[in-house]
Amino acid sequence: MTGCSELRITRAAKPEAAKPIRQALRAFLDALGFDPIVCDDILTAVGEAIVNAVEHAYDGSGTGDVEVFAHLNDGWLTVDVCDRGRFIERERRADRGFGMPIVRAIARAVSVDTSNGTAVHMLFDGP
Repeated sequence: MTGCSELRITRAAKPEAAKPIRQALRAFLDALGFDPIVCDDILTAVGEAIVNAVEHAYDGSGTGDVEVFAHLNDGWLTVDVCDRGRFIERERRADRGFGMPIVRAIARAVSVDTSNGTAVHMLFDGP
């Protein structure tokens, strides 16, 4: 594909939302021609960001949405995972807290904006 391609999905931030979001992203990456192994890595990173939003964004204060926006342009894939919940600093537990290190290990670059909910911005090499 040439030019600009994008995928945007918004779902309620509930555990059952993660799987269909990942499936839609996989179909998008397949259509763009990503290698299956690279696709698996991207899905792992994005999946961790989705799980963080589902588990932590709304922290018992009701429900909200998680949005995934994937955008291929000029050979780079950007994926943003956003929520409108509250960013919560937590103490690290020995058996938890591996999600963002996984994301950072896979993505070419990662930034996190907590000014209006949480937005995790990930950059990956294109296909």
